[in-house]
Amino acid sequence: MLLGPADYRVMPWKNGGGSTTELLIHPPGATLEGGFLWRLSTAEVAVSGPFSPFPGVDRTLMLLAGGGLELDHGGHGLQRLERPLEPVSFPGEWPTFGRLQDGPCRDFNVMTARGGARHGLTVLHLGRKQVPLPRAEVRAAYCVRGRITLGGDLLDEGGLRVDTGGAELWARAENPSVLVVVTLARMG
Repeated sequence: MLLGPADYRVMPWKNGGGSTTELLIHPPGATLEGGFLWRLSTAEVAVSGPFSPFPGVDRTLMLLAGGGLELDHGGHGLQRLERPLEPVSFPGEWPTFGRLQDGPCRDFNVMTARGGARHGLTVLHLGRKQVPLPRAEVRAAYCVRGRITLGGDLLDEGGLRVDTGGAELWARAENPSVLVVVTLARMG
């Protein structure tokens, strides 16, 4: 399944500090309040502010662009997203305050329901050499930069390809490009 910006759902944050673009949610039709197993999104963070709590959810967050974001988890410590494409993970129930370091930023977010699903995240810097993608029950490949060939499909910047079944898939690009691969699996 190939998806692009016209397929995504954009929603403002309740606190007005930014907006989220929902790339994928499972099961289809689920909502943040309605029992999703996994959700992939990007966010435009315009101002510093508190994160919405997600009890029972495991999160991985990664900076895509901007001058950095510090995550203050209160008694659980700090995490710094200082450079793009370096993921950090944390439980969704931790109270989290996002502090912009040098102006607005854009991030990539993966959330899975703890006990229902698990996820992994791999960043691939691609060129002309073919590179295998990690295998998984469900694999979502998001083009951060460039234009990438995945099997027989072309994935442009902002595009997402979702595969099920764990088949082998190779990626390459004519020019330096970046692909984020999220592996997802149901538990139990």
